[in-house]
Amino acid sequence: MSRPFCYQCHRAKVTCLCGRIEKQPNEIKIIILQHPDEVNNAKGTGILVELGLLHHQKWIAEDFSKHEALIHFITVNKAETAVLYPIEDANVISKENTGLENLKFKNLIVIDATWRKAKKMWELQPLFHDMTCLRLTNEQISNYRIRKVPKDGHLSTIESVVVALRLLEGKQHAYQPLINLFTEMIDFQINRMGDDTYKKNYENKTDKK
Repeated sequence: MSRPFCYQCHRAKVTCLCGRIEKQPNEIKIIILQHPDEVNNAKGTGILVELGLLHHQKWIAEDFSKHEALIHFITVNKAETAVLYPIEDANVISKENTGLENLKFKNLIVIDATWRKAKKMWELQPLFHDMTCLRLTNEQISNYRIRKVPKDGHLSTIESVVVALRLLEGKQHAYQPLINLFTEMIDFQINRMGDDTYKKNYENKTDKK
């Protein structure tokens, strides 16, 4: 017999996140570009953007090069839109200096995928390459303990969104309910898999792919 399933957050009812958080009034709209593999992934955090932010948009695809809605959005809003992606010459945003004093963004595009697949999605959308790109510092410490990361400083989708919004909007402690729910989700998954399994497969390990 199948377990009761939530068709909004794509999780079993016992782990359902819906109704657990009040939407936060973000000033900068978040545009999530989600890889299809993340849609039903219980470890995915992109759903927290939908559940926790008032202003957001999500499109699902692997190749966005011919995605009419995204192409139209970028064409119309390019001057007011940035992409959060760590290319080498991206503008670094940090507490000390955002480096963006003269730029005001209304939209922030975020890729929701594993790091390997996010790189491919970036490469497949040439429109991104002419846009303003932002990246976070490598000093950030992730609490994403149930997924391997390429190296220190890499954050989950929801962590990246919260850190970026706090810095760009100048609100140091905003969006904490999203981080609290994220932490609760991680703790639940670890408890569910058991301490031995967690230590064997995730603790102190990175994914070099």
